[in-house]
Amino acid sequence: MSENVNIYFKCKGRMYTLMMKTSGENITLSMLVGRICTKLGLDESKVKLQLRYNAVLLGSTEEIYICDDEDVGVYISSGENNRRYVLYVEVITPPELPEQLSRVEVINKSSVGKNYAELDLKEDEMRDNAAIVLCECEEQGTEPKEAIVEIDDTQDAEIGSQDESMDIHDDRGDEYVEPPPVVEAGRFKKEWEDGIGLILRQEFPSRAALQEVVDKGAFANSFGYVIKKSDKERYLLTCAKESCAWRIRATNILNTSIYSIRKYNKMHTCTRISKSKTRMRKRKGTPELVAALLHDTFPGQMETPVPKVIMELVQTKLGVKISYSTALRGKRQAICDLKGSAEDSYKDINCYLYMLKKVNEGTITYLKLDEEDKFQYLFIALGASIEGFQVMRKVIIVDATHLKNGYGGVLVFASAQDPNRHHYIIAIGVLDGENDASWGWFFEKLLTVVPDTPELVFMSDRNSSLIKGIRNVYFAAHHGYCIWHLSQNVKGHATNVNRDVVAWRFMELSRVYTMAEFEREYRIFKLRYPSAANYLEDTTVKEKWARCCFRGQRYNLDTSNCVESLNSVFLNARKYSLIPMLDAIMSKISVWFNEHRKEAASGSNENKLVPLVENYLHDLWVEAEKLKVTELNTFQLEYNVRGSEGKEYFVNLLLKTCSCKVFDIQKYPCVHALAGFIAFESDTTRTRSMEIHELVSKYYWAEMWALAYYRTIYLVPDKSQWDIPDEIKALKVLPLPRKKKKGRTKVLRLPSTGERRPKRQRTQNKRRPRQSLQWLLFGNHSI
Repeated sequence: MSENVNIYFKCKGRMYTLMMKTSGENITLSMLVGRICTKLGLDESKVKLQLRYNAVLLGSTEEIYICDDEDVGVYISSGENNRRYVLYVEVITPPELPEQLSRVEVINKSSVGKNYAELDLKEDEMRDNAAIVLCECEEQGTEPKEAIVEIDDTQDAEIGSQDESMDIHDDRGDEYVEPPPVVEAGRFKKEWEDGIGLILRQEFPSRAALQEVVDKGAFANSFGYVIKKSDKERYLLTCAKESCAWRIRATNILNTSIYSIRKYNKMHTCTRISKSKTRMRKRKGTPELVAALLHDTFPGQMETPVPKVIMELVQTKLGVKISYSTALRGKRQAICDLKGSAEDSYKDINCYLYMLKKVNEGTITYLKLDEEDKFQYLFIALGASIEGFQVMRKVIIVDATHLKNGYGGVLVFASAQDPNRHHYIIAIGVLDGENDASWGWFFEKLLTVVPDTPELVFMSDRNSSLIKGIRNVYFAAHHGYCIWHLSQNVKGHATNVNRDVVAWRFMELSRVYTMAEFEREYRIFKLRYPSAANYLEDTTVKEKWARCCFRGQRYNLDTSNCVESLNSVFLNARKYSLIPMLDAIMSKISVWFNEHRKEAASGSNENKLVPLVENYLHDLWVEAEKLKVTELNTFQLEYNVRGSEGKEYFVNLLLKTCSCKVFDIQKYPCVHALAGFIAFESDTTRTRSMEIHELVSKYYWAEMWALAYYRTIYLVPDKSQWDIPDEIKALKVLPLPRKKKKGRTKVLRLPSTGERRPKRQRTQNKRRPRQSLQWLLFGNHSI
């Protein structure tokens, strides 16, 4: 059973403590001397220790010297309550020492009968629970010594021999002591490599970059270094132990910030110390160290793990504990290392816009500075998006979201929705905020890209500055309000009812197709929720939110969800500085263009419509077949009276007879129009046939969908490949003043009341691989 023995000793006027554990074995003199030498950082082979104590409580006035194992046992048993007399230690350095080691210490293994050449290879082995103790010496100019103190001595083996000059007095007689083998001095202090891997003439962009590399190697290999020289011309690093030969010398290249390695000795001649918890607790991680680790673990990636995962990664690989804020700053530093700092982004924005227009023909950009040449507004419209919008439905959703890069401002998207209900970004803006001046400037620049026509419709929330900007610039266009944002305001004014039900009732009311049904439902809504209805009538008009009352053609779009989802897609990009954020947005738009171009071209020639409408009509075909007989009489009567078989006449006839108004608003046939078409096709007296895609708006045709994505969007190349004219380089842009906020940066805004919505079913806009195309061949009535 192990027992702790506490020993207090004094050497050169300083007090020290030892704690030794025994496992049923007595503590010997050699064990005690070895532990004291280790504590003091002394080489046991080069010094002698004289041990004595004064047993005052036993009535002795003379000092008692410890000369053998029996004296040690008497000393250990002389104390009470696990306390001993103070042991006085005197260090004696003999003039001459034999060329042999008096003690060889190997962890967890006995050296008796072993080959010392093999033991030499394991000199660095050390227990995991060992602690590193720094002991200071009294002599001036002597560096601190490092000693290894074993905490667990349950398996310590007595190795070596006692001093020949000591007389061993034992009543039991002399015992045979195996003499130690002759081993060359210094064999147990081998040189070891630092693991950094530098080479001569290697260059670093800055002195800080070189220090990051050395820091990482020092952390990984558990050694310390000292900066001896650091100025504009040179940078000299040496080992923390003065006797060690490890050093790095770098010099600055003239008129640059680059440092080049001139001298490098990668081998340490000091004693290598294994990693330990006590030593690592003294280490402190920095954002630069975290950034260097992220570059090695995730090379070239802007998206890195969350700070909590980074904290665990640093502790696992480097054995250092860092705070959450340090991990977050290191994550941001890694991004800055890849794409440059925020100040560099503002400085190079003119060059970036020049290259963007160079690689994407037809791109339009605008940049506005204030009177102090500081960044104020930015507008970008890609040439491929401008050209593709000409074959798209003329509905634009506009919204802004706040930036999280420390400089404030908002990111603005002006996006459409393609006929298959995908995002189609037309223009991007970076403004200083949502105010009258910024929104007015944005819509003035958007007017140069999207002309003002009565067919054009804007959808947005009810931001007063945004509404004013549209009204002052686009005179002929129509403007509708997002019914989801409006429903959140409406339910906030409802009393004594379930507010979520009020919001749901309002959205159902706003999506009614016919005027008669709307008037009936609106009366019921006002009777049930009078306070909410009063708020609607006082703050808005039904022509802005009711589908059946809206004067323009907005198709299925009645919310700003299209742009709201873009804000979520670029959630991480909004934390970047200006140019990295624009790169992330352009990259995503390019990916979308490539995917949808491939999707549009994947259909066969028989697929005349986009997958969304094709699937919709396919699902309605069976129900329309049942209504064919009913609709046949109506269409036949009208057809015989007019006697015209023109396409426009037939479409107008369908619109007139479809009382649901779905065909009129969505611009593709409802179940009634589809039944009328089947009835028309089944009429044997007709002289002209018609295909189903002729009844659908041209914006839903597959060929128009493919035209919207036929161009490719190219990314701006790396900065090293930029070819910028001197007049562009001469333009200066200063960054905005950084906005300092207290506390941790908020990533997500606080949700409003009732903002959590149930998940809606995904839109069926993918082509079905096993779907039969026979139903599109309308001459075949066998379906």
